[in-house]
This record gives sequence, C-alpha cells and structure tokens, in this order.
Amino acid sequence: MSTQDLLTRYGLRPDKKLGQHFLADQQLLERELAYAELRPGDTVLEIGPGIGNLTVLLAGQAGKVIAIERDPQFKKCLGDLQALHPQLEVLWGDAVEVAFPPFDKAVANLPYQVALPLIFKLLERRFERAVLMVQRDLARRLGARVGESGYGRLSVAVGRRAEVEVLEEVDRQAFYPPPEVESALVRIERTRPKFSVPDEEFFRMVLEAFFRNRQETLAQAAQAIRERELPQPLLAKTMGRLPEKLRRKTVCRVTPAEFGEITWALWKSRLG
Repeated sequence: MSTQDLLTRYGLRPDKKLGQHFLADQQLLERELAYAELRPGDTVLEIGPGIGNLTVLLAGQAGKVIAIERDPQFKKCLGDLQALHPQLEVLWGDAVEVAFPPFDKAVANLPYQVALPLIFKLLERRFERAVLMVQRDLARRLGARVGESGYGRLSVAVGRRAEVEVLEEVDRQAFYPPPEVESALVRIERTRPKFSVPDEEFFRMVLEAFFRNRQETLAQAAQAIRERELPQPLLAKTMGRLPEKLRRKTVCRVTPAEFGEITWALWKSRLG
C-alpha cells in the first residue's frame, strides 16, 4: 500500500511541527532494509515508525522489532501491524527521553530536529549496526575525514566510537510531503572506542571550543577560547606541554586521537 493510501485509510496528516516527512519510495525503503543485513535473530530498534511502511519490512526479516513513536495518531495503524506481526513491540513516548531497550541493530528514518541527540544516545548503547536516514549536511559531517570540509567536532566525537559511511544521498522528492532539505542514508558500525577520554562531556566541550576557530592553528585557537569554557591559564599551561608540531597544526587537521591527547592533557592540568 502506498504512503498516500495509508494516510487516507487511517485519516492521518503529517505533522509539520514534528517534522513528519514519510519516505514514499518503496525501492529506497527496501535498500534501507538491505543495508542493515538483518538476521532472523536480530532485535531491531526503529525510531519514529509513523505509518509503519519501514516497520513492516523490518518485521518481515528480524526476530524482534521495537519501535518508539511519540505521535498517538499512529496508534491504529501500528496496532494493526502488531496484530499481524506479534514480534513487533511499540513503545510510546519521545525517543529522546525513552530508555532504549537492548538491540542489535537500529534502522530508522530519524526526525531531523532531534537526529543528532538521538545518534549520540544510540552510541551510548552496544549494538552492531545502525542504518539511518538523516539530513544530508549532517550525514556529510558524520562521515567527514581529517582535513575535509565537513570535518569537525561531530566527526571526531562519533568517529571515536564508530565507523561511518554515507551510503547514498536522497532527493527530497522521495518523501511525502517533500522536506525543505536533502537527505542521506548513513551506516554506523559501532566499534570499541579508538582512544580513551577522561570524561565524555569534557571531551565534547574541548572539541566545541577548539573547532569554533577551525582554520586557526591549535595554539591560536586556544588563545581565542572563552574564559567560561576553559580558563586561559589552564590552556597556556597545557599548550606548553604539547609538542610544537601539534601546536602549529590547523585545528581542522588535528586527528581524533590527537584531540584525545589534548583532552587528557587539559584534564590533568585542571587537576593540578
């Protein structure tokens, strides 16, 4: 059944406030499923199932599907799917707030307004693979390598715990109604952390502070960091302990592992 047919059958209307744009391209939905490489024993997490056109494909291949949905207008159509697929469980609530149950893989067309916090929330859990539809600009930043235009704090933070691949870019006409932005499918393979950091929030704060001046050298960027983020005496002390070659590197060419070293150096300097 097509997207429009499902909407008509259940009397549904996309909610612009929730950023609801339903993927209407059946071939693309099937490719999304194929990228996940589901096995019969897999437990799959889906965020924002909506009308269930991806959910039904997942339920046909996975051992269990757990779908998190906040909009009660979809209770009837998802309830009908549950009647046909007893391995489907629906959790009602905001995915940003709902505790994620254990899962092997995540496959979802994420709501774009909260895609980033949801990705970080996913990375807090152990899983094998996630195939996610996100805004194209976000996908490019997630998958950017050192020195590339999209490389930044997001690339480093996510890349520390995962391998990211942009699978394909998606035209807005693949959705109903079409969004105002282009989209892309990404595959995130969860890995062991490639390097350690003393504290996740402190690490993210360090990245944000330095990447605000991404075209400056590390030393120059340090001098421009706001006092309320990291005190200048602490920064000066830490920079003095780093190799000169690293201090002279442009921020956008500092590797993720080097940012790990900088974070540890700042942490230790802060502790005295």
